[in-house]
Amino acid sequence: MDFSELSHQSEIRDSLDKILIEQCITENLKKFDDKFKHDEELLSLLATNGYLGLGIKEKYGGTGENLYDLGILFEKLGYHAAPLSLIGCLVDVAQTIQKFSDDERHLSLITSIIEGNIHTSAILEPLNQDPENPRTKAEITGNQLTITGTKYLSELASKSKNILVSVNSHEGVLLVLVDSNKTDISELRTTANSPSFKVDLNSVCVDRSSIIHTEGRGLEALRYLIQINMVMRSYLALGVTEKMTSLIAAYTSERKQFDRVIASFQAVSHRAADCFIDLECLRLVNQQAAINLNSNLDCENDALVAKIWASNAAHKISYSAQHLHGGIGADKDYLLWRYCLLAKECELINGSSSQNIERLGLNITSNQ
Repeated sequence: MDFSELSHQSEIRDSLDKILIEQCITENLKKFDDKFKHDEELLSLLATNGYLGLGIKEKYGGTGENLYDLGILFEKLGYHAAPLSLIGCLVDVAQTIQKFSDDERHLSLITSIIEGNIHTSAILEPLNQDPENPRTKAEITGNQLTITGTKYLSELASKSKNILVSVNSHEGVLLVLVDSNKTDISELRTTANSPSFKVDLNSVCVDRSSIIHTEGRGLEALRYLIQINMVMRSYLALGVTEKMTSLIAAYTSERKQFDRVIASFQAVSHRAADCFIDLECLRLVNQQAAINLNSNLDCENDALVAKIWASNAAHKISYSAQHLHGGIGADKDYLLWRYCLLAKECELINGSSSQNIERLGLNITSNQ
C-alpha cells in the first residue's frame, strides 16, 4: 500500500515549514511565554498566503474540501510551537458550518475565517464528561432562544466575533451562533498558556436563525464537530511529538558520556526507537481518521483511536525526551520544555486515553 502524499500536499508541507521557521524562532516564541499567546502577524501571514482555506470548499474561497490538507497545517503548527490556537475557528466553526448549513449568513463566516477573522466555539463544560449531552439550556419561545449555561476552554473567545455553542432544548441538541458581546468571558490559566476562556451565557437571547443546522440534525452536527476536533488535535499532537523525537535524535547523537555519544548506548537507542514507533503509529491513525472523515460524517471510532494514540504518544514521548535530555530538558533557554507543556495539553483535552478507550470499548461491544 502506498502511503506517500500527493504532490500538492508535499508543497503545502514545505511552504508552511518555510514560513513557520522564520516566524517561530526562539526569540519570537519567548514573547508569548508569559503574555497572551496569539501572534496576529503570523495569523495575517497565513491568511494572506491562503493557508486558512485548507480543507474548505473552493466556492467559499478555500483550496478544496480535504481534511488531510488541513491536518498538515495543524501538524506544522504543533511542530513549530506556533503561538496560534485555531482549532475552534478553522475546525469547529468552519468545518461544521460547511457540512451542515445552507444559510448564506452562516456560510459567510467561512469566508471571514479564511480572511483571518476569528469565530470560535465553546463546547466543553465544567464537570460534564459527556459533551454530546450539554448542560447549557436553551428555552425556545417562538423564534427566540434564551440560552443559559457555562462553557470553558473556548479558544480565543476574547477575540472572537461569534461563538458557536452547544445547547439542550425541548427540540433536542442544537448548535447555535452567539454574538460574543452578549456573553461574559473570563480568561483561564492553562498548562501551555494557550488563550482559553470561560464563557458564561446568562439568559442570552438569539434568533432561531442562529441555529446553524437544519431541524433534527443538531446531535449529528455536534458529534461531527467533536470527532473532527479530536482528529485535528491529534494532528497538533503529531507535530509536537515529531519535534520532540527530532530533539531526542539530535541531542543523543551529540551528548557524550564515557567518551561515547549516548545514542550508541543500547538502552538509549531502544528508548528513542520506541518514540519513533509511537510517532509513526500516531501518523498512520491520523491519516486514516482524516481520510475517512472526508467522506463520512460519523467516524467516531477512527477519531477515538487517533485521540488515544495522541494522548499516549504525547505522554510517553514527552517523558522519554525529558529523561534522555537529563537536566537540560527543564532549562528554559532550551526549547524542549515548551513542547512538553504543549504535549500535556494535547494529552488531556477531549479526555485522557483511558476515558476514550472506555468509549471505544463500549462502541465495539455494541457493534457501532
